[in-house]
Amino acid sequence: MTNATNLNIRIDRDLKTKADRLFNDMGMSLTTAVNIFVRQAVLERAIPFKIHRDFEDTGALENIEKRRAAMQEIRELLSGIDGSKIDLAQSRAERRSDKYERTY
Repeated sequence: MTNATNLNIRIDRDLKTKADRLFNDMGMSLTTAVNIFVRQAVLERAIPFKIHRDFEDTGALENIEKRRAAMQEIRELLSGIDGSKIDLAQSRAERRSDKYERTY
């Protein structure tokens, strides 16, 4: 690198120690690893890996999946509509009247 510059970052001491060991085992320095990350991010114009939270202990992942499934059902139902306006109140009233007619 002929046109190099310094980058100062703050990082947890234990994390740095673990990263140093990991990258040394891989035959590179932490500086090289950071350079690889930054180059790939610039190339992809994004963070080059998926970032996610561990939802296992909160149950949030299940809720997200349920919401996605519900949204997919809504999309499928709406895909059959031809774009005309639907009177939801009338639709509900018809369903109620059908329900009551069937119970007698």
